[in-house]
Amino acid sequence: MITKNRILCLILLLSIAYKSNAQRILSGNLVINSGFEQYTQCPDNFTQINYAYPWSDCFGGGGSSDFLHKCSTAINIQTYLSYQYPRTGDGETAILMYGSWTGHNYREYLLGMLNDSLRKQKRYCGEFYTSLFNYSKGAVENVGMYFSVDTSFTFDTVYNAGGLFSLNPQIEYHNGIIMDTVNWVKVNGSFIASGNEKYLVIGNFRDNIHTNYLEVSYGVISPYYYIDDVSVCECSFEINLGEDTKFCGNETMLLNATLPNATYTWQDGSHAATYEVKQPGTYWVNAYVADYDITSTDTIVIAAEDDTYCNPPLTIPNFITPNNDNVNDNFRIGNADKYDISLQIYNRWGTLIYQTAHYTNDYNCHGCADGVYYYLLTAKSLRSGKVKDYKGSLTVIN
Repeated sequence: MITKNRILCLILLLSIAYKSNAQRILSGNLVINSGFEQYTQCPDNFTQINYAYPWSDCFGGGGSSDFLHKCSTAINIQTYLSYQYPRTGDGETAILMYGSWTGHNYREYLLGMLNDSLRKQKRYCGEFYTSLFNYSKGAVENVGMYFSVDTSFTFDTVYNAGGLFSLNPQIEYHNGIIMDTVNWVKVNGSFIASGNEKYLVIGNFRDNIHTNYLEVSYGVISPYYYIDDVSVCECSFEINLGEDTKFCGNETMLLNATLPNATYTWQDGSHAATYEVKQPGTYWVNAYVADYDITSTDTIVIAAEDDTYCNPPLTIPNFITPNNDNVNDNFRIGNADKYDISLQIYNRWGTLIYQTAHYTNDYNCHGCADGVYYYLLTAKSLRSGKVKDYKGSLTVIN
């Protein structure tokens, strides 16, 4: 880069001391070497982003994007690292976002590659972290990510150096001018893929006139930003309250609209991530994810149901044949799984021979003589809570 060595001298003279997901992630990070940790060669000077393979500067050598890594012993690399160490790991990059030093549209970019092409009509979330260099004389807002199926890019040029790449990025920061020189600022967003995008470009895609730029007087270098931890993942912001369903008298249902870092508004104005339903009706929720400026909505209709649905009839057998032929071996009650059943079995003399508070269709009167027995049964509906008593005879035929 044209002015970095000069600025480094000034910095040395001054001697000033100096890890979303508001979404459901559906795939792993598609970015290769996303934290700039791997390298083919340790950088010993600026303009060596190509050492962090497969990253490059987009210009085939005409630009001058920088690769900074703790492996380097070069004083200029170590000095720039000292002002902002990598957010994670040992590597990071840095680029100029605005060509105020010429008055023209000088830009630097980072060209990366994905390990798989994006799928058509699928939503993807992209993000990276950035921080302004301490001795920048200006700061910008308009940083973003552009995704492409190839690398046939067209740039303006400035004095035969890298210039503006003016296509519209799918993701762009809109939360104010990035002036933080201490903390890492997350740049993120989501988009629907056109399909087959395999490359991403990071930088400022607006010309000087349309860039939100501010003089900050930290130093004399044009807006220069560190970048680390780039990610691109398939994601979803959809919420699902479930299919329309039916509702019984004393039932409750818990509707769950949870999305990470979302705010919620239900039909009654409440704002929790979940909603307890106690009666039939139509229920809806809006979930707003501010981090991505996305609202997701869903509605569910919960209808009242009749007694047959809420209290399905029990089918109680009047005989069993416990001879281990797998036919009528057990006292098997139809719809028993819809109830909590207590059961007592008596012989013909009124002696209790079996009882349980939670019957599970497993009684076979093992060891019982042929004859007539009697049952008392209390069933509590799991749907409605309604309790009903039954009694009758049971014939055992071995």
